[in-house]
Amino acid sequence: MKILFSAILLACTFTLSAQTSSSGMNGTQRRMEVYSWAERPEEVANYDLQKMFIEQQWMPGIVSFKSGRPAMSVPVILDLHNNTLYYLQGAVIMEFVDTVDQFLIRVPSKKDSILMKFKTRLPAIQANGPETIYEVLVDGNIKLLKCRAKSIHLFKDKTLPEEKREDVKQLYFAELPGNKLVLIPMDADGIKEKLPEYSTTITEIMKKEHIKLKSENKLAEVFVNLNNVN
Repeated sequence: MKILFSAILLACTFTLSAQTSSSGMNGTQRRMEVYSWAERPEEVANYDLQKMFIEQQWMPGIVSFKSGRPAMSVPVILDLHNNTLYYLQGAVIMEFVDTVDQFLIRVPSKKDSILMKFKTRLPAIQANGPETIYEVLVDGNIKLLKCRAKSIHLFKDKTLPEEKREDVKQLYFAELPGNKLVLIPMDADGIKEKLPEYSTTITEIMKKEHIKLKSENKLAEVFVNLNNVN
């Protein structure tokens, strides 16, 4: 572990103990509102991890390591853009030296909270390496991942001329069985082209559930149903 900042810089930050973080992961279960996927209302994300990092907002986290050492329950901050996870030890900000495999962060949302999962150690793809952090949007045999690290700005769509390649804020990936990582577009035909072994199933899911790919939530619906079928 290495110290990044002195305790003086934390005078205006919100400090949590490891014990508080651990208990925060085991709170009472929230009441769930149930919809069919076709009727599910669009949700607007009301949290921004990058803003929380800038404002030094610490959140309860559980961090697992590649080495198999015991997981740590500590207050954490994730700098998504710079692809770095920090934790709070007493009044000192620390950076993990042990290789992080995956971690959970409980993020405040209105009067409740959202448990977000992130993972690393995935295959290299273009500018992303094994250390790149991905948010797990849909977990299962076929995972839907999102990446917002600065490395995605180096990704190139070779089908487009240079002047038409737009800057991106996030990219989506499918993690397939066999440790395979595939970049996928927000486009039905494009997804079926990238995942040819699931093309027929995806077509059937989108027709049955009346899914039109216009948002991240709709993309997640496809992958939830794809995991249910497979």
